[in-house]
Amino acid sequence: MIPFIPKSASHFPLGKISRFFLLFILLLSSELKAVQWQHVQPLDKAWLVYQPNLKTFLPYIPGKHYSFKSKSLAISLNEFPNTYLRMELDGDYVLFMQGTFHSHLEKGKLYRWSIDSLQKVYPAAVPLYFSFYQANMAGLPKVVLVERKVQDDNVAITDMMNLRQRNAYLFNQFFGSAFLLILFFLGVLYAAFPRYFAAYFRFSDWIHWEIKEEVLLKNAFAFPNLLVIGLLSFITACFSFYNGLLNQSNDTFFESQENLQRFLPTIGFILSRTLLGFALFVSRYFVYKLFTNLFRLPHIAEAHYFKSVQANLQFFIVLFSLLSLFSVYMGPMYPVNLTYISYVITVYFVVRAVYFFQVFRRSYSVNQLSLLAYLVLMEGQVMVFGLRELIFPEYM
Repeated sequence: MIPFIPKSASHFPLGKISRFFLLFILLLSSELKAVQWQHVQPLDKAWLVYQPNLKTFLPYIPGKHYSFKSKSLAISLNEFPNTYLRMELDGDYVLFMQGTFHSHLEKGKLYRWSIDSLQKVYPAAVPLYFSFYQANMAGLPKVVLVERKVQDDNVAITDMMNLRQRNAYLFNQFFGSAFLLILFFLGVLYAAFPRYFAAYFRFSDWIHWEIKEEVLLKNAFAFPNLLVIGLLSFITACFSFYNGLLNQSNDTFFESQENLQRFLPTIGFILSRTLLGFALFVSRYFVYKLFTNLFRLPHIAEAHYFKSVQANLQFFIVLFSLLSLFSVYMGPMYPVNLTYISYVITVYFVVRAVYFFQVFRRSYSVNQLSLLAYLVLMEGQVMVFGLRELIFPEYM
């Protein structure tokens, strides 16, 4: 299946997978493109002040409005596609959008928000009003402008192995790094535990509606199973991180551009989501055990747990691979609409519930009404509070 790893079922082939590690390192050390920023539109002449008596915004006049505590910008987002709003402020400000509190902006920090993402969040706002408030404001906030990312093909990044960060580097290289790590763990699983690899990636189970790996069900927390659960948790963390990149205003982590310009905060975010996902997947086994006992469905818990991990791993690897190829092909400036991806995931969970009912009904002699009630409860929890909440919290 993976041509550069000879399969061995008898022992852990440390020597045989050395070529896999070598290929992994060579891919990581390949030449990458640097990113530069180009100013598109200064906003020095676009400042406004709100007049309560007139209930409207008027142009900012330094002689009249210098000491006003609030100054505003009206930006027509559709006039600046594929651009970013950059803010590098000289003090602490409170930011309001469309008259509603949005966030606190700290002095000295660099904020860079995607105009396309803002347009998705505020589709009906033409223009979108940004109001900067400070108790002792004097004059205008410094460095607020519109800029665009441009690729410099002549500059090579030679310090990737030192994990040095440049502007938008994480966004541009996210899919490549994630894909290589997933390939790495799949290579280890295939080389060291070929039987588990074959069981988890047997896509024919979706049409045969049967359970073949009875031996694998006896120990749900064997090391190969934990390795697969860890891989699945990492994939869901990658989905969550990419969703945050496209919707930076919806998560406090993504409001600070410093987090996106350094490697360690990003590792911390993905690691925390991976651990959260791992705890979620592990705890599901005990939930299955509890409710199968309540519904008097013996042996269903182990089978349900295995089939759940198997189906999730197959689906999310395929989905992430397709999303990776599409995003890399379209480029980092293309605004991917993850709302449709959330719909695809919802449909998957519905199909999965029907699939589980057919598999368990055919494989075990159980009361079908109890089985149906059990699956409605268990799969309903997953659809509402499970992976969708972990990946797409703003859609819930």
